[in-house]
Amino acid sequence: MSGVLDGKVALVTGAGGGLGEAYAMALAAAGARVVVNDLGGARDGTGGGASMADRVVEAIRAAGGEAVADYGSVSDEAQADGMIARAVEAFGRLDVVVNNAGILRDKTLVRMSKAQWDAVIDVHLTGTFLVTRAAFKQLLRAGQGGRIINTSSVSGLKGSFGQGNYGAAKAGIAGLTRVVALEGRKAGITANAIAPVAKTRMTEDIDAVPDAMRPEDIAPLVVWLASDASAEVTGRVFGAHGRHYFEYTVETTPGVEPEQAWTHEGITAAFERITATVSAPAPATSAASGGDDAVRAIFEALPRVYEGKGWDASIVFEVKGAGRYGVRTRDDRATFDPAPQGKGDGVVTFDSAATLLALASGKLNPQQAFMSQKIATSSLDVLMRFAKCFDLARAARLARGEEEVEAAPEAAPERAMRDLIGKKYLGRAGFVTAQAARLYIDATEQHDPPYFGEGGESATMVPPMFAVRPFMEGLIAFFEDEEAGVDLTRVLHGEQDMRFHAPVHVGDLVVQRTEIFAVEDKSSGRVVRLKQRLLRDGEIVCEAISSMFIRATTRSVGDKPASAKASAAPSQEQEHPPVVFSAQQEVAADQSLRYAEASGDHNPIHVDPEFARAAGLPGIILHGLCTMAFASRAVVQGACGGDPVRLQRLKVRFIKPVRPGDVLTTEGWRAGAADDAAGVEVYGLELLNQDGEVVLGQAVAEVAQAVG
Repeated sequence: MSGVLDGKVALVTGAGGGLGEAYAMALAAAGARVVVNDLGGARDGTGGGASMADRVVEAIRAAGGEAVADYGSVSDEAQADGMIARAVEAFGRLDVVVNNAGILRDKTLVRMSKAQWDAVIDVHLTGTFLVTRAAFKQLLRAGQGGRIINTSSVSGLKGSFGQGNYGAAKAGIAGLTRVVALEGRKAGITANAIAPVAKTRMTEDIDAVPDAMRPEDIAPLVVWLASDASAEVTGRVFGAHGRHYFEYTVETTPGVEPEQAWTHEGITAAFERITATVSAPAPATSAASGGDDAVRAIFEALPRVYEGKGWDASIVFEVKGAGRYGVRTRDDRATFDPAPQGKGDGVVTFDSAATLLALASGKLNPQQAFMSQKIATSSLDVLMRFAKCFDLARAARLARGEEEVEAAPEAAPERAMRDLIGKKYLGRAGFVTAQAARLYIDATEQHDPPYFGEGGESATMVPPMFAVRPFMEGLIAFFEDEEAGVDLTRVLHGEQDMRFHAPVHVGDLVVQRTEIFAVEDKSSGRVVRLKQRLLRDGEIVCEAISSMFIRATTRSVGDKPASAKASAAPSQEQEHPPVVFSAQQEVAADQSLRYAEASGDHNPIHVDPEFARAAGLPGIILHGLCTMAFASRAVVQGACGGDPVRLQRLKVRFIKPVRPGDVLTTEGWRAGAADDAAGVEVYGLELLNQDGEVVLGQAVAEVAQAVG
């Protein structure tokens, strides 16, 4: 036998039949040498014997594999330790443990005895703990990583009548799995759980489990989790209902955080907001369900809701999979065109009928749709004017034939932006995953020790600027806030000020908090400053002030406001002390695409060349925060001696767009005397393109002095 597990040794508990037998056979077929453990008891855990384990061992050997039997009880500490010793004694090593052993003693809560509770908890939860602990010690000694695969259940994750003991044990296993994943990460030991549903002797009397759900259908998932292909997958729980694989996730709602202490009445009043989840887009609508007719009806109704004057334009709407329609505006009237020719004055494209219908029903935020490229346009001016002159939701109501008894009430006066100072956008807690870290490191070209994946097996740190990834949740919440009423096409990211209090690692549970911190009115718009905090275990690890300039006119996205131009004089003409460090970085052709995926910022000017040109730019431009990440790397290497923990602050102003193919040079100099009392050195820096133009300037870095 040969396969993806050649040279590996696996222990499978409860492998004398059912799921465990299927796992053992599949692991052996993939090349693993297998320890087949089974106490040999009945479904309720009574009795015992060697025949069940021996039968599976013989089957593996008959198929050309290697296997030995073990008859120990997982709930006995000495026997659990003995299983691990058996693997090392027989095959010289251990790589994979599948905790599968289990029993059932179902009773409703009031009828369940403590003995019945203890028996199930002892085998499932305590047994998983004992075997995992013994295996973990061996894997750490060997120093070659390993795989722990536990068994949870829908009973523990969703609940099941009459299985209080079993459900509690299985829920506990899911929690234990996540903890083991965190503790094993540095050593390359992954821990995952599966919640299987298949026809076995444990489920033979459950009619809801069809015969078609076979243990053999679930075994491939176990093999995959045991293989090198899952090296970055850890701390997760997967459902496997026969051939239907999926993942169980734990999510939190955004929640509510009042300024004052909670009261009983306050909780009652806010309960719906506390428990409200983020709205999901409407499901896809097919032509068969009348989707095309509904789309056409909306466009036919648009002229009836037109509220513009002096606009003479031809707008073409393309709804992928649902047709092409047009609307012609002239002064205070609009007409429907069922078959428009050409591109008119601008084309607005929806990626599907579902997107259009979700927008019309209010289930999808327009800014969110724009950011995620569900809406595209050949003309920003046409899109913005359309949004102002047409009420899409009202057109949808008219299209559905809903009678309007009276005219729609006048909109409430727009809330002044200054009134929103102090408003908070609360994020949801989430783990820093290996996948997210790898994407960010690759997108910002920070393949340096001691970052994750670059500093040996023990490296888990992520670059300091990684904090912008969880911060993006707060920025998007601000852009989507109807009270703020921000037109994303008029936003320029002017400055970013980051303060780093502690390093962030893969596996950290973090949450972001965003607040409208200040609003400053300008003659050509306003500056809005957002204060953001990233917390881990209640302590701040990073703070940021993001300064956004919101233009008051409809100038092209590529234009800078007058105030920004005036304050952004080319700093190469200013005198500064001699450069003490420099670094060069060429912007790759796909840099913007990689950074969009890594950061969650999918603004079309960074990923869609046609849209960027429609916005008045020569093509897509790189995210300013990616450019800032390049600068941070130069500071870490040039001023921090390669130690990112020494970087305490980085503040920059974004001066000029950066394009793919640009060659960027970061230059840094000492900015005055170091603050010896605080143990901080201050550096000035700027980042120039290949033409000597400043693209990132007026920058300051604060670096902790080296110890010793």
